[in-house]
Amino acid sequence: MLSESWKRKLINFTHSGVGQRFPPRLELPKTVLGRKLRQRKIKMDPFPWISKIKGEIRRDELMTAHTSIRVGGPADFFILPKDIQDLQTIFRKKGNVPVFALGEGTNLLVKDSGIRGIVICLKNSFRTLETPVFTQSADKKETAVIKVGAGVKLSYLAKYAARYSLTGIEHLVGIPGSLGGAVIMNAGAEGTEIGPFIRTVTRVKANGDVEVLKGEEIAFSYRKSVFPSEGGIVIEAEIELAKGDTEAIHKTMASHLARRSATQPLTVPNSGSIFKNPPNDSAGRLIESAGLKGHSVGQARVSLKHANFIVNKGNASAKDVLELIAHIQSVVAEKTGIKLEREIVVMGG
Repeated sequence: MLSESWKRKLINFTHSGVGQRFPPRLELPKTVLGRKLRQRKIKMDPFPWISKIKGEIRRDELMTAHTSIRVGGPADFFILPKDIQDLQTIFRKKGNVPVFALGEGTNLLVKDSGIRGIVICLKNSFRTLETPVFTQSADKKETAVIKVGAGVKLSYLAKYAARYSLTGIEHLVGIPGSLGGAVIMNAGAEGTEIGPFIRTVTRVKANGDVEVLKGEEIAFSYRKSVFPSEGGIVIEAEIELAKGDTEAIHKTMASHLARRSATQPLTVPNSGSIFKNPPNDSAGRLIESAGLKGHSVGQARVSLKHANFIVNKGNASAKDVLELIAHIQSVVAEKTGIKLEREIVVMGG
């Protein structure tokens, strides 16, 4: 129950003619943040259907907490769906409102103005990780299929596969994103990409229908797939891996993680890889050879550990990061003739 003092505050506000939502400074005590009060606020929102969502809904959620570089303005609506039905409700009822999918927020830059529309975050749900199903071919070779939710971290998936001596994705153990994001951008490291191991992908389409695609239908290429242009959201995938040598798999993972720790700025907020590697070269080498290691714009700086990473020195803005990206592209193009293509995804505006 509300105390008498809080009742008076609410009554005064109701009759003040200020508007249809609580002012930013009027914070209700946590003990009364129950379902009825949340529903009352939701009814004031422009989407009457949003009360049907069973998951968590946040208004004006700052994206700094949801990106690895800790940069980004507010999203109008930030939704952590509970299940497929929540996703279908969003896509079928949203009308012309833009919808953006978010995993772990790596390789992502949200502009300072934030995101107008709905951000769907799967990291608290869609975390299914089923026991591998093994089969044996006529020539006695063993493979296994694992069904994985889009919210599962790719690093955890690689370690999980290693428990069953399954080989193929051990080089991906250091990638910090989720499986959903990895599928969308065909994530990879050290010459290994996720695409070749994808057997099927399940997604909720932009019209709310559920669709299962075979791996060969997804048109994987370097850091690309069919999904960004198709809309909707990936919710699950089946990956197929071969039986391997347990000791060799764990040795590869340990070596990769040690190398990654030694060469990448993992202890500070960072962007992940900013640019795609051009053919037969690396973006990091080109940036370093252009003399840009350590170069800063505002609070954004080219990492001293790895030149293809931008780090947040403390209070960087998206504007700082974008200006630094543009400067890197300009200098590298001037010195080498190569136009670096952005790998990081930019949202908002």
